[in-house]
Amino acid sequence: MFFKKKPQLKTEADRELMTTVYRVRDQMTHERKLLATFREVDAVSKSQYNLQAGLFDFLYREARVRQVSGDLVSEMAAEQLHQANL
Repeated sequence: MFFKKKPQLKTEADRELMTTVYRVRDQMTHERKLLATFREVDAVSKSQYNLQAGLFDFLYREARVRQVSGDLVSEMAAEQLHQANL
């Protein structure tokens, strides 16, 4: 009655933020590799890459401002490596 568990809102939000950061980073890497294969890069492709880079920068800064714990970052990195190896 007196000691109900508080919901872990910050942890859940941080986990979702880090998932988004990793997803955007992977998309940005894919765009960069794709642009490297083109002989001539058109304006649309270049602007899409710049948009991905800006979004990644924004999300990364947001994670820094929220002071996402290092444990969560390492846990998410381990999950990403595990998924990449499957």
